[in-house]
Amino acid sequence: MATSPFATRRLGGHVGWKMGWKGVFVERKTLCGPMFGVGMLRCEDCKSVSLKKHGVFAAEAEFGVVLKSSLEVRSSAYSEEEVWAAVGNVEICIELCGARQMTSENRLMYVADALLSSAVLRGPVIGTGSDIDPEGLNSVGVSLSIGENLVSAGDSKNNPCDSVVGSLTALANELCVERKVLGGLKEGAFVIAGHCCQVSFGGRPAPNLPPKDPAPKEWGEVTDWKGLVLRADFDGYGSVGCKINE
Repeated sequence: MATSPFATRRLGGHVGWKMGWKGVFVERKTLCGPMFGVGMLRCEDCKSVSLKKHGVFAAEAEFGVVLKSSLEVRSSAYSEEEVWAAVGNVEICIELCGARQMTSENRLMYVADALLSSAVLRGPVIGTGSDIDPEGLNSVGVSLSIGENLVSAGDSKNNPCDSVVGSLTALANELCVERKVLGGLKEGAFVIAGHCCQVSFGGRPAPNLPPKDPAPKEWGEVTDWKGLVLRADFDGYGSVGCKINE
């Protein structure tokens, strides 16, 4: 879909990439998926979200970045230092994970379903790549709350490649070196680096996949959520959130 002109226009343009699926497939440590303009929600403009409308079954607290310069196609691998030097604004976000079909037990069906990407609630800019130490992000505590109840907590070591910069570098090398698609990663691209912690919404239709046993410690579930505020807190950097409705 990211390369289909018709689909890209219909979905508001291709605006960036999401990272996820840590350790799900033995072939790759992580997978990436395209994100489109229709799914970009600004917290200052978005007071509530309908989970049914967007097919949402879970939410994830994540760091997002906007590239200030392009990472071009080339033959040699990018280093973490090169990739972070291309980072402009750093944001705090909530990914709203959605799917269009919920019956298959084949994980590849959900990979094809836009990698479970529905929408991203984009919060405040917390700094730039120039003034944020990427290694320091791993020490930032992150939590998700519904109303007044804390439901999950974690940090960016739960990202697919164990850090924000590690996941960004994996994306750069997949698109720019390995696959050489879409001319690389372009200036202005928005990338979310993978979950720090997650919450699933009990009672909502969800992918028909076997549960992880044991469940990751940074995952939570809530059954009482209708009409309450979903909030992600990033220690020292603030929060992002909105009311969630059926």
